[in-house]
Formats: sequence, structure tokens, C-alpha cells
Amino acid sequence: MKKVKCRLCSGHYVLRSGKFSVFAGCSNFPKCRSTLKIHELIFEYIKTYGINIYAWDRICWKCGKTTKVYSYFLNYDLCELDDYFESIGFIGLGDIETLDKLLSLKYNTICKKFSKTENKSYFANTCEHCKALQGRYYVVEDPHEIMDELFTGDMDKYLIENIPYEKMKIPLEEIKSLFELR
Repeated sequence: MKKVKCRLCSGHYVLRSGKFSVFAGCSNFPKCRSTLKIHELIFEYIKTYGINIYAWDRICWKCGKTTKVYSYFLNYDLCELDDYFESIGFIGLGDIETLDKLLSLKYNTICKKFSKTENKSYFANTCEHCKALQGRYYVVEDPHEIMDELFTGDMDKYLIENIPYEKMKIPLEEIKSLFELR
């Protein structure tokens, strides 16, 4: 099980329920009273472990050909800290713009496109054959092809790389804003 080290002592952070919300407190409490807000804990997790990128094949809705799609599932990876993160909803491609920009430079099928359904532009997968938008819903929130593995914790076969924090340098404010929306 992965752990985020305490900033003040040799302990690590564990989730606790507080008067106002869930927070991370040191495992050595009450000797150590170090705490982090949830977004700060996630930021420290990313700085320590990076973010995993997953890829799998899906059938394009438009041309019917098989195309590779890519995403991260930060909530899935965070479950290594605590099962609480199962309840925060999917965090994947289209959510962390700093990482999405980096991925779009690496994988030519990821680009910022306008979605009529969402009525906005966001980073998403496109078909490698016809360039049709594959959409956030079917890739991040309801990825039919990998749903069983996502819920049983067997995503290793789809893991293609881990991007360390030093390569993406996501600002703390971006993580904070992500959780203000949830």
C-alpha cells in the first residue's frame, strides 16, 4: 500500500473525518498534529508517485475501426491510499489540463476538441483513423472495455507509463480547483 509521508515526522497521512469534512492527519497523532486538506494530500501523492497513464482499444463510434484510447484514472490510483477515493468520481483525461497538454504532445490522437454534447472544448481522444471525437463519457466515465478491471483493481495490463511530477509540474491550485467542483 502506498503512503504519503508526513511533513513533520516519520509517520504518514491517513484519512480522518473532521467536523467540517474529510482530511488527512498524521498516523502518529496525537504526538504529531500535521494535517493536509484532501487536495493537498492528492498533490503530495502526485509529487511522490506521479500519475499512471492507461491505454486500451475501443471501437470508434463513427468509422467502426479499432482505435487506441488513453487516459489516467487518478481516483483509481488514489485508492492505494484509501478506499474513500472510490467515491470521488472519475478523474481522467479532460480534467487536469496541465497533464492533458503534455499527453497531447506525446499521443497524436489526444487533442483539444469541441464537443456538441458538452458544448465546450476539452482534451479528449480522437479516432486514429477518422479523427472522430471519442468523448470523455465513453473513455473516462464509462469505459465499457475496461470497466471490470477498473472495479476489480486489475488495471496493470493497461498501464503504459507513469509520468513523474517533475515532467508535468501540475500546480497545486489546479488540483484544488478540481476538487472544488466535486
